[in-house]
Amino acid sequence: MALLLAAAAAFASPAAAQGDSTTQDNSTTVVISDVQAVQLLIANNRLDDAKRLLERVLAADPDDREGLFLEATIAVAQKDYDVAISLYRRILVREPSAERVRLDLARAFFLKGDYDNAERQFRFARAGNIDDTVKANVDHFLSEINRLREWTFNFAFALAPDTNQNAATSANQVNIFGLPFALDKAARKQSGIGVAGYIGGEWSPLLAHNVKARIGANLYRVDYSGGQFDDMIVSTYGGPQFLFANWDFSVLATGFERWFANKDYLRGIGGKLAVDYGITSNWLVGVSAGGQSITNKFVHEEGGPLWSAQTQVTYVLTPSSLFQLQLGANRQEAQIAPYSYSAVWFGGGYQQDFPFGFSAAFQPNYSITSYDAALAAFGKARRDDAVSLSVTLLNRRLDYHGFTPRFSYIFTKQNSNISLYSFTRHQFQIGITSLF
Repeated sequence: MALLLAAAAAFASPAAAQGDSTTQDNSTTVVISDVQAVQLLIANNRLDDAKRLLERVLAADPDDREGLFLEATIAVAQKDYDVAISLYRRILVREPSAERVRLDLARAFFLKGDYDNAERQFRFARAGNIDDTVKANVDHFLSEINRLREWTFNFAFALAPDTNQNAATSANQVNIFGLPFALDKAARKQSGIGVAGYIGGEWSPLLAHNVKARIGANLYRVDYSGGQFDDMIVSTYGGPQFLFANWDFSVLATGFERWFANKDYLRGIGGKLAVDYGITSNWLVGVSAGGQSITNKFVHEEGGPLWSAQTQVTYVLTPSSLFQLQLGANRQEAQIAPYSYSAVWFGGGYQQDFPFGFSAAFQPNYSITSYDAALAAFGKARRDDAVSLSVTLLNRRLDYHGFTPRFSYIFTKQNSNISLYSFTRHQFQIGITSLF
């Protein structure tokens, strides 16, 4: 039922001014919808009245887009950001390209202090059909996020079936010193079901107007039955970050430790320089270069300095999609030439939000690794090329306190001129994540 608002303006007629007993009623009645009435009530800060009227709108149609949007607007005004975020996401489940909704969702995340999600939504909204004034306002928010973001936290946990949990060859025998040798079962590929988990975080307090500190740590672990293929990596970094109008520059000390089969395997310590450009743009370019001194506890001769460099370019195509390109190179100077190598890799990525809450990501990657000298046992220098493909699917409709279910599949195939190092692997992960 429409709400009737009477707006009357009575003007005395010339006759009335002369004392005529006859008057003329010039009042008019304007009919507006319930939704328009709610908008007027919100504009006049009558939020409780607006909520009561909205209850009638949503009782008639619980999925009314404008009703949900206005309910979220009221929640933001009342600083109930979790409710507002849930409502905005509910709309985006059906309309992932609605840039206005993404703008308001980004602002709700910003006001809550969830700067990672705020940045993501602002970048998607910026790629939409919005005018230059709004883009300038978005750029201001992005710049402030880069300054104000103090805590970043990511988490994922999954059941992990794996057709080749030890990344080993399927061959039954290999030639060593020109003679065939049968491979022990433990040296051939083995399938299994594991449990994989990742947790990472960064603390980056603002030290001065354009200087921040960055201190971060990440932990990844996968457990398989029996424990002989369990894998865990802990990495840390820390250093200053210098902020500029549209880019930033970090100087970081880095380190990591890796355990395989629950035994010390690798460790490294070194440093890295990192630059991010395009903080306020649909383009974001990240470049980093660094080095570490590597110690290998299993094969000591593989230890030595490792140098690396990589570039990642991200372009937000639309309010519901983005594209990435990556390029990298590594150089390992091992203690002996047969273990020293040079590697290059490149890849891409495409992410798309779909209706009904689904999001999908597609990431291919290709790498080439060439070793410096021949391995005595095989009579030739090792050369590997590997291709991998990752597909991830999640549903944003199923969101519980910032976590959503995720399914991912990773295919890896490595070809080597030494058959011992060739393998094919299919990995699956079914779990939850905060990275969406």
